[in-house]
Amino acid sequence: MLDLGGVLTQDQNADKADEMMGLLGAGEKASFLSAYWKHRLDYDRGVADHAVYWRRIAADLGLSFPERALSDIVRADLQSWFTMRGRMLDFLGGVQGRVKSLVLLSNINPDGARFVRSQENRGWASYFDELILSCEHRLLKPEPEIYELALDAAGALPGETLFVDDNPDNVEGARRAGLSSFRFVDEEDFEARLKREYEFTR
Repeated sequence: MLDLGGVLTQDQNADKADEMMGLLGAGEKASFLSAYWKHRLDYDRGVADHAVYWRRIAADLGLSFPERALSDIVRADLQSWFTMRGRMLDFLGGVQGRVKSLVLLSNINPDGARFVRSQENRGWASYFDELILSCEHRLLKPEPEIYELALDAAGALPGETLFVDDNPDNVEGARRAGLSSFRFVDEEDFEARLKREYEFTR
């Protein structure tokens, strides 16, 4: 099981974050990012759509929301998260068929989920046997239910499953659910740990 953001993709693109700020009319980056993350969980859980999410951010910043810019803000937000790690995509292609099941387990909003499932991403997303996307189930990592859901979808037992995420809280949540798990740092560390500590079996 692999996370998406920060594992298969690079960290958020700073230029796109600046573009979102400009479209929104935000002037101070720390305040913008504070509001951006404050409301992100409801967006990723699927209980707030993008209009509600961005209006909340604008309200926190004391801004009048630019309705005409909403589609451009959503586009910039999506683009900020989808700079793929080529080396990790190579790994997906190489591991397919060597494991019982390959699962994508991601906290992601409805717009991101549609993007992942779109034809544009069919190439890398097709490597996965299951896509467990938080907004589609109203669950978030590190809640235990989302790991159980992913295990059921894969037909796998916790003790035979490895989960990799860049967020330490999500790694710890997976361990509490009985999975083996470690934190993604970079591609070199990921490959070294797999080679040193794990064996792929079907």
